[in-house]
Amino acid sequence: MPLEAFDWVCPDIARAETQVCTVPAPGLPGVPPGNYVLREFYCTEPECDCRRLLVQFLPLRGRTKIAASINYGWEKPSFYEGWSGDARMSREMARATLEPLAEQGPHARRFLQLFEQAIKNPAVVERFRGHYRMVKAALKSAPARGASVPAQAIRRAP
Repeated sequence: MPLEAFDWVCPDIARAETQVCTVPAPGLPGVPPGNYVLREFYCTEPECDCRRLLVQFLPLRGRTKIAASINYGWEKPSFYEGWSGDARMSREMARATLEPLAEQGPHARRFLQLFEQAIKNPAVVERFRGHYRMVKAALKSAPARGASVPAQAIRRAP
């Protein structure tokens, strides 16, 4: 499934609604204190209804090195079982996990723990759902059928 950064598809909304995770000093064991941006990536396959995202934790200041890449599906396992046809995979899809094929920092598991705490807040999950819907709506308004994102969104990418 092709993924696109939310800030490329909806740059104005992304700027206004970017979420930041603060690791206070002394922070978590081994995790440098500071602010980390949660950069969201959503599926841009027009017919897909996976209801998932990839979130990358990036330091707000300093070198832009990925601290963690996390998959998250907000629906219940029964939804993903119906969607994928795989009961075992559906349990993993319906929670937060480290993405095995993406870059991970040395403290990725700690960031996964922070993310798991954050998604206990229904407002955080609802924001992800809303962004997912915006990406899917942008796909429908794309000028060429099957285009992953509107061309104007790519030109406005930061």
